[in-house]
Amino acid sequence: MRAFVNNWHYISLALAAITAVLAVVLPFDATQSCILAAIAILFLHFFEEFGFPGGFPLVGIKVLMGSDEVDKRNWHCNNLSSLFGNWGFLLAIYVLALLLPGVRFLTLSAMIFLFAEVLMHFVIFPARLRWAYNPGMVTTLGLLGVALVYFLTVFNPAMFAWYEYVLAVVWFVAVFLFCFRSKLYWTLGDKPGFDLSDRSAFGMKMPK
Repeated sequence: MRAFVNNWHYISLALAAITAVLAVVLPFDATQSCILAAIAILFLHFFEEFGFPGGFPLVGIKVLMGSDEVDKRNWHCNNLSSLFGNWGFLLAIYVLALLLPGVRFLTLSAMIFLFAEVLMHFVIFPARLRWAYNPGMVTTLGLLGVALVYFLTVFNPAMFAWYEYVLAVVWFVAVFLFCFRSKLYWTLGDKPGFDLSDRSAFGMKMPK
């Protein structure tokens, strides 16, 4: 169990490949194919953020938490909380949308959040950090591609009522808060035995 958790970002690579194969061999419609593509790229995104080059936890501490703490032991973040937050969010937003295509706001939520990723990695993080690159930036381009394909070729606004747009945003905000800001997340982050490696924690910004 501990070995699985501490290598969750490497396992994400395998899950990305499996998801991609499923998207090719199974008869999904255009919307489901977009969701599967997003899932596969998100698994790659997790690897970029925590595996190679890694370093997203440092970004989170600096930008999302507003702290300059460089001792990762004081971050209340480890592999267990990172797995819970990232895989939990993917399951609640993307896998649920895939399994419940009739609940239209779930699909809308999954696709709109892709633009939120672009906003974070290409606007908010660069503005706050003044770095040319932040962990997750490269794979975010893939997420942008999926979003553009969906909204330009698949999306039909006539299918959605106004309140479904509201529900879509409320849903991913609520899931984000539970996965990354809840008491459970912080509790998991303090569990011993799941320490982030220096590569996962700092990436190319190793402290001197």
